[in-house]
Amino acid sequence: MGACLTPTPTMAPWYNVEVNTGHAELTATSYLRGWYRLRDTGDTTGYREAAPDAYTDEERAAAWITHGPATFSTPAAPVAALLAALHQIADHPTYDRWQNEGGTSTPTGVRAEPGDHGRITLVGPFIRHPEDKDGDHLHSVELLYSDVAPLLDAIANLSVSADA
Repeated sequence: MGACLTPTPTMAPWYNVEVNTGHAELTATSYLRGWYRLRDTGDTTGYREAAPDAYTDEERAAAWITHGPATFSTPAAPVAALLAALHQIADHPTYDRWQNEGGTSTPTGVRAEPGDHGRITLVGPFIRHPEDKDGDHLHSVELLYSDVAPLLDAIANLSVSADA
């Protein structure tokens, strides 16, 4: 169990962060709220039991999408929201503690690319929970702390390229 952080105004309503000793979980808040809605109406009791069409278009647009074990698309949210979530991780004392205990960033392999429908495709050795998915849509992904700084750089470079 980690520490659930309060989303910054820039992150809301798209992302929530939970930090742990060596990784952080980024939750697609609006999509998770859709599952709570379905659970509360009795339409589902588990993440995988909800029919994909039970979610609204807005809720599904707010989900992570998995393309493979290390490739995901972000929720269709402003890039600033994702950057704010990553900065919240990097600025947290558990990240600093991880670094002080010898944690180092992944030197290569983390990429951010423009995706479809306002999403960003992320490639890297991220972790996901298969039990947290409905089809290819995910409520959350976990990022290893070793991937946070390279991912921040990749997204910042993507943002600069998009602005040019």
